[in-house]
Amino acid sequence: MAYEEKFNELVELSHSENSEIKEKADAWLIGIGLQGAAELKVSAFLLDLAIRNVKGEITRDEVSQRLKEHYGNTEYVEPKSELNGGYEIIPPDSPRIKEIEEYNRKLRPALYAELDKKKRT
Repeated sequence: MAYEEKFNELVELSHSENSEIKEKADAWLIGIGLQGAAELKVSAFLLDLAIRNVKGEITRDEVSQRLKEHYGNTEYVEPKSELNGGYEIIPPDSPRIKEIEEYNRKLRPALYAELDKKKRT
């Protein structure tokens, strides 16, 4: 079954008359939507597990187990960010300033294009 068909099946399950099925499907769709808001797309494998969980074929624990088997038993480690709420004073001539600007330019190219345009005028 193709990705879109699986997604549509999950959406259909969220319209179920059975409140337990509807609740589980809605919870999965919220999680998938949050991934979409972060510009991420869940795998067809995860959609398949979600559908099977909603239908009662597998439990939440079995979903976790199958994810670990499929992706390995590695824990996600949050990338270290130097912008963790603390402050660091960086001299204006520091090479670190250029690194930060390059990183930010990749994240927000439209913003920096606009700033560059304003600098030229």
